[in-house]
Amino acid sequence: MPKAGVKQSRPGRGQAPASLALDQALIALFIAAMNANGHVTPAEAERAHHLIWSTRRFRRKSGDTVGKLIQDVRRLVEERGAGAVIDSSARVIPARVRPSTFAVLADLLLSDGKIDPQERRFLKKLASRLELDAETARQVLDVVRLKNQL
Repeated sequence: MPKAGVKQSRPGRGQAPASLALDQALIALFIAAMNANGHVTPAEAERAHHLIWSTRRFRRKSGDTVGKLIQDVRRLVEERGAGAVIDSSARVIPARVRPSTFAVLADLLLSDGKIDPQERRFLKKLASRLELDAETARQVLDVVRLKNQL
């Protein structure tokens, strides 16, 4: 408990949050993916909305709950920086769902039909943070590309 008159310090920009809940981590990765190239296309925003609501984890929550979660995580990304939040998020994602998390985010970035250099760098960094080997990441991207050609 803080002493009276002592201001608690909050981590600043570039400092990772102490701990994120899994819901926060997933939403943070969605936000970071959409902002990877500095702008969000309408296709990416629509796809993110669809992916969030089709995920079993969020499907059972109210719109208000998920909306507040998104707002809180956006604020966290703005305060701490995307890199720090991505690092914290990747540590929270259970190992068994890391490949599928990577696939969902790759699918989000491919929703506009292309991956630009910034998005490619984001995916490479994400694969590393999720501790996916290069071959697994490549296979996931190949499948997502094929899926998006249909």
